[in-house]
Amino acid sequence: MSLFADLRRRLDLRPAKSLNLAGSPARTRPEASSSHLDSTEQPCGRREPHGTAGLDHSAYLAIAEALRDGADVVPASDEVGRRLAADGVSLVEALDGLSALYRAIAGGEPAFEAVRALSSSWAEASLVYLHSLSCEDPLTGLSSLAHLRSRLGELYREAEFRGTSVPQTHALVVVEPLNPPGTTPFDRELRLVDVAECLRIVFCGGDVLGRVGSRRAAALVGREPNLPEQVATVRALITQWRLDTDVPQLARIWIEGLPSTDAMAGRVLDELARP
Repeated sequence: MSLFADLRRRLDLRPAKSLNLAGSPARTRPEASSSHLDSTEQPCGRREPHGTAGLDHSAYLAIAEALRDGADVVPASDEVGRRLAADGVSLVEALDGLSALYRAIAGGEPAFEAVRALSSSWAEASLVYLHSLSCEDPLTGLSSLAHLRSRLGELYREAEFRGTSVPQTHALVVVEPLNPPGTTPFDRELRLVDVAECLRIVFCGGDVLGRVGSRRAAALVGREPNLPEQVATVRALITQWRLDTDVPQLARIWIEGLPSTDAMAGRVLDELARP
């Protein structure tokens, strides 16, 4: 997957494409003479009311053609699974779309062979993508949540070996930009880019700067005596970072204490990553 395609998937900026009801693929509908279409198909433009509203149903065109032609659906399902995985569609959404397509064209649930082929190719394509991921977010340059979690695990193992305490030696500095109502996903990403730059200026040593979910960034830092002053500097930088506006760039910034165990620290990251 290209970087641009990955960014569009992350920011949910994929352009809307023409859809057909119940997962049937978008296609040019003939006039009144289109007697070859199944009577269960509905007018173009409607969407399946549950589970598939965000999908581009034209992705299922190969399966639809195989069903209408009475051909083997396995090769088509394999192709569709790979395409949906590349577009960032979850497996549940992909199977919901397949089920809706079968109901619209065949009047029943998907054949087992189609489900297995789509699921297998989706899983294979997703695994290849995950293995190709960098440990950094491509837009902000912040470390991924997985990398931040891994670094925390190293700290806890090191502390156990040395007989020290991670809660006493380290903490998380968490930053959450406060975006006004109506802020677009792209503008929110730009705010996180700004936040990342400000964190790098203040925490320029060996500290891990990571992205935590879609709205927050965090710095895994040592509990030095000047940590409160560093946090205040981050707040001042973020507030005045944009020179092209007189409106302060507001953000919540706080020091998040770490718990006593690695497992509990993972739960803290999970909570911080929630929208």
